[in-house]
Amino acid sequence: MAAERLGVRTSRVRSLLASGRLAGRRVGSLWLVDDSDLERRRIAVEGVRGRPLATRVAWASAALFDGIDVGWLTSAERARLRARWVNNNGDAQVCRWWMQSRASVSRYRIGSGDIEELLASKGTIAGGISAASSYGTGLGHGAEAEIYADQMTVRRLVDEFFLLPHPQGNLTVHEVRSEAGWHHETSRVVNGLQVVPRLIVVADLLDSDDTRSRSAGASLLADVLGGLGQHERQLVAS
Repeated sequence: MAAERLGVRTSRVRSLLASGRLAGRRVGSLWLVDDSDLERRRIAVEGVRGRPLATRVAWASAALFDGIDVGWLTSAERARLRARWVNNNGDAQVCRWWMQSRASVSRYRIGSGDIEELLASKGTIAGGISAASSYGTGLGHGAEAEIYADQMTVRRLVDEFFLLPHPQGNLTVHEVRSEAGWHHETSRVVNGLQVVPRLIVVADLLDSDDTRSRSAGASLLADVLGGLGQHERQLVAS
């Protein structure tokens, strides 16, 4: 059973499935769990200590690494966050575990000819494979896309682009369920494309089925945590 493999209660597995943090589909009253996603989560959880970051703290981490001022953390929370990341030592699986609450995830099928228009649509912010090249990873997105959007925007996109839900769809949608709009507050424009911060892209790539994407995510994480510039030192300086 999925719960046994993850070492959690069945209710926790149902919660992960309902939020999109574990891939699967519902057939009647039963959930069919994607085995490859279940195994990735098992590996990620194995040996990991501590709870995942709360959604607002996950976005605050990403903002701070990119030098974006955030006003939704207290000084005490900021100090604890600083210490937590300093002690991470660049562990990709730990990062993936900590950042899992950044948004809920759904997959859809979209025509490859519609991807460029969707990425330019109001309220849509590129993430993961769609933002990877903006941060020098060398990855191209081809016929795939990955975005962040709020609930209303997702509903509009589903209607406008005739998006069809599919567990292996070529469009990954991260729905940020908060009126705070953290994905907007922390976004930037790179080469004409509005993108999420680097740490969010890292987490997206580490969640990918593709080995090359996961490798690129780990490499970008090393850059983010490596203190390569003033923006990173805002978080890691003692």
